[in-house]
Amino acid sequence: MEPMKISGLKVKVSRKIFLSQENGFGVFKVLSLPERDSEIIVGNLFDVREGDTLEIEGQYIYHPRFGNQIKVETFRTILPQDLDGIKKFLSSGRVKGVGKKSAEKIVDKFGMDTFEIIEKFPERLNEIRGLRKSIIKQLSESLKENKVLRELIVKLSPFGIGDETVFKIYKEFGNETFEILGVNPYRVIDRISGVGFKRADMVARGFGIPPDDPFRIMAGLKFVLSGNEDRKGDLFMLREELCVTGGNLLGVSREEVEIGISDLLERNEIATEDIPENVILLYNNFLIEKAISRYLFKLNNDREIADKKKIDTTQVVDQLDVELTDEQMNAVESAVNNKITIITGGPGTGKTTIIRAIIEAFESEGNLVQIAAPTGRAAKRIEEATSCQTSTIHRMLKISPETRQFVHDESNPLKADAIIIDEFSMVDTNIFFALLKAIPVSAKLIIIGDKDQLPSVGPGNILRDLITSGYFKTIYLNRNFRQSEDSLIIDNAYRINNGEEPVFKPYSDDLDFVFINYQDPSDIPGKVMKIIEYHQSDFEFNSMSYQILSPVYRGDSGIDNLNRIIQEKFNTAEFVFESEKLRLKEGDKVMQLKNNYEKEVFNGEHGVVEKYDKKSGNLTINYDSSILEYSRDEFDEITLSYVISIHKSQGSEYDFLLLILSPAHSMMLNKELLYTAVTRAKKKIFVISDIETIRTSVKRSTPGERKTLLRRRLDENFDKS
Repeated sequence: MEPMKISGLKVKVSRKIFLSQENGFGVFKVLSLPERDSEIIVGNLFDVREGDTLEIEGQYIYHPRFGNQIKVETFRTILPQDLDGIKKFLSSGRVKGVGKKSAEKIVDKFGMDTFEIIEKFPERLNEIRGLRKSIIKQLSESLKENKVLRELIVKLSPFGIGDETVFKIYKEFGNETFEILGVNPYRVIDRISGVGFKRADMVARGFGIPPDDPFRIMAGLKFVLSGNEDRKGDLFMLREELCVTGGNLLGVSREEVEIGISDLLERNEIATEDIPENVILLYNNFLIEKAISRYLFKLNNDREIADKKKIDTTQVVDQLDVELTDEQMNAVESAVNNKITIITGGPGTGKTTIIRAIIEAFESEGNLVQIAAPTGRAAKRIEEATSCQTSTIHRMLKISPETRQFVHDESNPLKADAIIIDEFSMVDTNIFFALLKAIPVSAKLIIIGDKDQLPSVGPGNILRDLITSGYFKTIYLNRNFRQSEDSLIIDNAYRINNGEEPVFKPYSDDLDFVFINYQDPSDIPGKVMKIIEYHQSDFEFNSMSYQILSPVYRGDSGIDNLNRIIQEKFNTAEFVFESEKLRLKEGDKVMQLKNNYEKEVFNGEHGVVEKYDKKSGNLTINYDSSILEYSRDEFDEITLSYVISIHKSQGSEYDFLLLILSPAHSMMLNKELLYTAVTRAKKKIFVISDIETIRTSVKRSTPGERKTLLRRRLDENFDKS
């Protein structure tokens, strides 16, 4: 028998039985109007509250456990149809400043005409004694806002758009929301954090935007370009690749894609170049790489340096409590005597010692030095080793809470005679651009990093592009000071970097590189748990000195599954938050997933969930440098981090490291990935893998080749000089 369809049924919500804040699924008891028969309604019922009056469409269904129900397909909120409903609506919290007593006064005075009075004749509210003027002013505005917001929720919820996103959209566009979204809903991508093309496309469906709409095609092509940037770190795509990928995504013809490209070029939202194949890039990336080249040329060719007093580095170094090799001395002298110096070397090559000597050399002549690194952990490590104040690049540049822009730029440069940036392999195109804008032209820039590590998580390949350009003084450090200390971690790191198999020795307690073979990939989670248990007396399960790395997110030995198992086994606290993507307990180790300039916490920083406030729904997270509070709509910025990716570990060192490499990961593995992982370990590393997987990784080399135009831009500027 066909389910009975329902259309235009008016109901009054009498009781909430269940409502998921995550996906909006709700179960409510309602009274049909005017008969007032009791019914149960179920469905996506975002923001429905007791006392609401709804007009619904759907069908009767039978649930074997709960009996007859109405499955709601669409609904819209209508104004209450009785005095009690009007009172509840006004005092529900949706209308700012109106409580239960004020609502009763208003309804007692105007009865069923209340809403008409508020909307059309708000001045009549002055007839009510004791009603504050501030409430009168807010009533009309709030009622109008609620009407638009509720209609927006009703319109978009069937397309999977949650009430939080709807509220962000309304907050941005206000009462013009319907008009704007009806013309170009893809505007939300640039204006609202967390809304990308796919979600904007759902909004477009709700507003009936056709698949071949020009705004949709342009937004889709930009989405492909930015997605390629996020996944691969590339700053451009071949035109042919963009056309094919964009056409498949949008479901439109090649001709329509080409028209979209022409429209974007005309609007200066993308740029194109022949190198010799035609390539396309986002216009912002085009401008940034040009600007980086100009800044570097200007900084490198500043002639004020010729008039400055030379620093006697030999005398300064003699006063240090360490002896420098000729190689290290050359690095120090180059840093002091050149406007831009790059110092690159692997672990154990004395980079930290060189930093100390460079700082001492500059400060001996009263020069002001600023030192920074891409991550908080890297900055802290340098500070501990050099006893010099060090910050992240973001904190050095400072964020304005009003503009969310860096405080230091061309108009307000950093106060420094020399700027040292360590762990430079992690620096991406965007942060390097921001840094160069803030460096005074009279200053010297010293770049320190390991060219053989993975490139930055963000877009570009800055360190490699600068070195291979040949325009900057580059010092290569080759001597390994730690080999004599019998460190198998360092020895194996160099072997891996040279394309050789690492050495595996029989287990002993003092062995710092431990290889654990396994017979079956399904054994890996169990082995991980046993290793954590064995070291519990030395490291808490959420310790910042203890880290597990895996190259993939999915599968038994992937990041997501292992995080879940570790949380379940070792964190005995109750869950304080649960959603489809994230489940949290107090005490969980978590990681920030994107830069939050207001909180001054950045991508890759680790913290521990300290407290969950049930009343406000806020989380407190303790980072090394600060304690921060997260509201519910910011939870998507964090994730569990008992296990993280190798890319996310860049710039950090851990006393104890556990690395997982399975044959299932083989397509992703290469010597650069393995080298980066091994060099994160300071004292001990366990590698759970098999010999063949290790061999495959070491033999495959993909040295971070990324599609950038920076080399081309540098040639344009430096070849003229």
